[in-house]
Amino acid sequence: MITLIIGHRGTGKTELIKRMSLTMQNPNVAYLDLDDEIEKRIGKTIRELFMEHGEAYFREMERQMFLEVLQKPYKDIFLVLGAGFDVSIIPNDLHVLWVKRQTDLDGRIFLNRPRLNPDMTPLQEFIKRASPREVRYQAVADEVYLMPEGVFEHHHQVLNLERRILSHQLQNIGGGVTVLASTFEKLHRLPMFKERYAGRGVEYFELRDDFLSEENILHFIGEFPQDKFIFSFRAAKDRAGWWKSESAQFLLNKATWIDWPLELGAPTDVLENIPKEKIILSAHESAHFLDLQKLESEVAHLKFAPLIDSFKDLSRLHHWQQEQDETRSFIPRSTDGRWTWYRLRQKGQQLINFWREGEGSAGDQPSLFQWMMTPTRPSNFAAVLGDPVVHSFTPVEHSDFFFERNIPVFAIRIARDEWDQAMPLLQEMGLQYAAVTAPHKEPAAKWCQHPTLSAVNTLYYNKKQVKWQGTSTDEAGFIELIEGVGMLAPLQKEIVVWGGGGTLPMIEKVLPHASYYSARTGEPRDGSKASADFVPKVIVWAAPRVDETYMPPADWKPAMVFDLNYKEDSVGREYAQLCGANYESGLKMFIAQAQLQRVFWKECEEKA
Repeated sequence: MITLIIGHRGTGKTELIKRMSLTMQNPNVAYLDLDDEIEKRIGKTIRELFMEHGEAYFREMERQMFLEVLQKPYKDIFLVLGAGFDVSIIPNDLHVLWVKRQTDLDGRIFLNRPRLNPDMTPLQEFIKRASPREVRYQAVADEVYLMPEGVFEHHHQVLNLERRILSHQLQNIGGGVTVLASTFEKLHRLPMFKERYAGRGVEYFELRDDFLSEENILHFIGEFPQDKFIFSFRAAKDRAGWWKSESAQFLLNKATWIDWPLELGAPTDVLENIPKEKIILSAHESAHFLDLQKLESEVAHLKFAPLIDSFKDLSRLHHWQQEQDETRSFIPRSTDGRWTWYRLRQKGQQLINFWREGEGSAGDQPSLFQWMMTPTRPSNFAAVLGDPVVHSFTPVEHSDFFFERNIPVFAIRIARDEWDQAMPLLQEMGLQYAAVTAPHKEPAAKWCQHPTLSAVNTLYYNKKQVKWQGTSTDEAGFIELIEGVGMLAPLQKEIVVWGGGGTLPMIEKVLPHASYYSARTGEPRDGSKASADFVPKVIVWAAPRVDETYMPPADWKPAMVFDLNYKEDSVGREYAQLCGANYESGLKMFIAQAQLQRVFWKECEEKA
């Protein structure tokens, strides 16, 4: 079989194929990257091709090499295609795997790849091409791998799970998945879906009448005779006479559960035609909550899945679910997917809980990777706390450490003003280890009542002492990042620190002789030693990408930019590209911090 791997620029397709070649070794399988094949053929890099001949020439070369690779004499081929490859020429009988990351549409800035539209900013260039590509990828993808953020190398549990997902060897999956219409759009998709999930411990498949035709639903039931499924009414239509039809009777008899949403009205027909023990009554709007509870004695199970805006509402409804956890399920929704962690925390603790196949049916559904990395009924958990956190490498970086403890690692977004509201609920639900990022390092120091530090990035909850303990590994990580460049006072006078936020006290301690500028005004901070004609050789970038962030003067032209941020759309990265400076991302600092966080957590465990 030939599997084509598609995805946006910078998603990590090339690194993925390298990992696959190591973790899925097979002499009969070729793991190829089309860009590599082109470079081998012409003896030039892709960057040189673009610069010398332009994009149109490259795309034609790409098309020709693609057709040649398809003729290679291997039993199986995994082939990575470039982000701009014309997916319309892919033959329908080839399997297409779309590799995604949640940060794909945030934009990425590349320092070592050809610019495609130099007249735009790097992010404008990326986003202009990414949005239409997203539509094309979705149209041709047979399978989607939502790949977690982070550096996979040396993290054995992550590598092992990725191998099992991509080789379709998962077992004991649990949870539920909604079957999407795309499963039936090509002849080979349903058989491949069946290969991945039939008989592999999925608790139920949801078949929705607004996504699937009745023909599709009956076909699916025939292909999965040993598995359970939920038939969910979602389409508003006249059902007069339908209940007595032969196909309806077959479907209703085969269903393990029937889900009726109150948004479609009172469940009169359901109560008359379906045994109570098979009925799930659901609501997706807060206005229906009281009506849902009034009918609780009439049905087997209640499912409440409203849009939730605050930790206050999350806490209230979590407690509602816990009061009757065998007959109630609470699956919160949001506009940005922020409650994914809660659904993972509830794995195995309520009847209804979905993970995501492809695009899924709700943004808060966990990816299959996240779901499988979470143990069933976790009693405690670890998390990265901040805003934003969707880009965080923390869950992957600490995966092996917490896997040994049977503890999952979640990314939890807490807005600036939500800390005091969120932490009591998180503590109650089992938060024991936390990595803390902006904007919560100062609140975290107050939370653990640290005697000397005004900001901490690491927390541990000592259950015996009923007490939070904290530390900061920022300083050691920062020193690792700058590698002694600013250790001498004369050198520090050529350094500008741009921004700072919660890390500013730590940076000032390490670089007391540097000049400090506000990223919100572009002006020297009070007491800064900068003069009007000052031109630095080094910029330490410590500012987020927000509308209020100023960029330093381009004519400064520093030799080096050290960025505390490792996010690929960092303004520090953009500034380094603009002025031609050497660049070091915050990844080195992050890894050094994380290593020391694990040391701290382990010491806390030993003392507890």
